Amino acid sequence: MKKFGAAALALTLAGSMTLPALAVETPVLISAKVGYTTTITLNGEELDTAALPAASDSMLPLRLVAEADHGNAYWDQESNESWFNFGQDKITVNFDDNTILVNDELVKEKAEVTAGVTYVPAGVLALLDGFTVTWADPTAENFGAVDITTPNNDPMVKLAYSIMESSEMFGSRTYEDMLADAYKIPVDQFEQIVAFFPMITSPDTVIVGKLAENADQKAVTDALEAYRQSQEDTFSWYLSQHLPKVQDARTVIEDGYLLFFIGENADQAEQLFHDFVAAQG
Repeated sequence: MKKFGAAALALTLAGSMTLPALAVETPVLISAKVGYTTTITLNGEELDTAALPAASDSMLPLRLVAEADHGNAYWDQESNESWFNFGQDKITVNFDDNTILVNDELVKEKAEVTAGVTYVPAGVLALLDGFTVTWADPTAENFGAVDITTPNNDPMVKLAYSIMESSEMFGSRTYEDMLADAYKIPVDQFEQIVAFFPMITSPDTVIVGKLAENADQKAVTDALEAYRQSQEDTFSWYLSQHLPKVQDARTVIEDGYLLFFIGENADQAEQLFHDFVAAQG
C-alpha cells in the first residue's frame, strides 16, 4: 500500500505597483479537494465514486466496497456502530471514537466519517481473508488508483451470482459446514462448491460446483433430489405459487461440473452454466 501526499492548497497574491502606493489583493483560494479523488477497481469493475465526499489519502468508502462485493452494511443506533459484512468476515466501526474491529479484533487504525460516509484505511480491507489491495505506482498515469481483489473474483462464485441476477433471486451464501449438516449435501464429493440458499418464504436455490475426481455422482444427485422433494412437500401447501419453480428444478452435470437450480428463468440459468463449462475448456 502506498500513501499519497494531499494536494496542496494554492494561494495567489496579485498586486500592482503604482505611484505613490503599493496595492495588494487579499489572498484567494483557487483550488481545493472538493470530492473523492481515488479511482477504485473491485474485481475488475470500476466503482462509481462521483458522489462521494472528499476523504484523507488512502481511505476507502467502506459501504460502497462492501455492497459492490455482494456484502451489506447495518447501523445499530443503540450502540452507535455499523457492521460491514464481507461474506464470512465483518468490519465493525464504533462512531463514538471511530475505532475499527476486524472480525471482533481491534486494529490500530481509525475510521473517518465525512458527510455520513464511513472511510477506513485501505490496509484494513487487506486484513480480510483473501483480499488484496494494490495501489498504482506513483509514476503511472493512473496515480491515485487502487485495485481490490476479493474471494468473489473466483469464476465459479461469479457464475453463481450471475445466475442469481438472471433469476432475480435473493439468497444467502451457504458454506460447506452448513451444506453438510443442515442440507445433507455430500460436500466431500466436490473439489469446490458454491451455494446460495433462500429464506423460508422462497425455494430459490443455486448450487454450482466442480466434482471431485471419482466422485459418487449418484450420492450427489440423490441428496439434491431429496432436498428438492423437501421443497416440493413444503410449497405444495405453503405459498404454493412457488411450486412450479420447484417442479422445474434443474440438476445438470457436464464435464465434471454441476448445477442445481430452483428459481425463475431456469432455462437461462442452465444456459449460463453451459457457457461457463464451455469456457473452462
